[in-house]
Amino acid sequence: MKFRHIIWDFNGTIIDDVSLGVEVFNEIRAECSLAPITKSDYVENFRIPVKDFYEQMGFDFSKFDFRAIGRRFVELYTPRRFDCPLTKGLADAVADFAERGTTQSVLSAYESGLLRGAVGHYGLTRYFTRVDGLDNIDAGSKIELGRRHIAALGVPASTVLMVGDTPHDKEVADSMGAGCALVACGHTSRRRLEKSGVPVFENPEELREFFNSKNF
Repeated sequence: MKFRHIIWDFNGTIIDDVSLGVEVFNEIRAECSLAPITKSDYVENFRIPVKDFYEQMGFDFSKFDFRAIGRRFVELYTPRRFDCPLTKGLADAVADFAERGTTQSVLSAYESGLLRGAVGHYGLTRYFTRVDGLDNIDAGSKIELGRRHIAALGVPASTVLMVGDTPHDKEVADSMGAGCALVACGHTSRRRLEKSGVPVFENPEELREFFNSKNF
């Protein structure tokens, strides 16, 4: 069965913000007297909910307030977010799928107001039937949001493909009963993504080329 609808993750899937994420994360680490990490460290350990990632990377939340750190991340990240380009081939991919009659939407752990503003900034709003983010800045699980998202779409889950850049996106797809494909241009290393047991593409360009060859 061909997929009739694509749900896109945002950070790391639509926009290439990994370098900015590492930069801001290290600025916060410095403020908390923690040593910087490399991009390799980041993509080998990043996870959602991000609180788990922070704890794994040495933040002791008996000493630090997670909500305060989250607010600080937003303060540092937001003024620079539009410096981030779209991921390779993303613009062509969403335009191509739209031309084929495949509907599309966005599902993200990004705060909903910031998410919609970013989608609009990149000129992508016209491609998406829904743009759903969380109602907070905690970047927590989006499983419940995903269930509401797919219910609102009104299309059979078996005809939906979730495209993301983390193992959590596979978990979300499973919870919705949807298919999943992952891209390795985001916040998780290809090595880790390949353990998810779903197709992994380097970027949206490679994903689009694959589905074009399969008459998606």
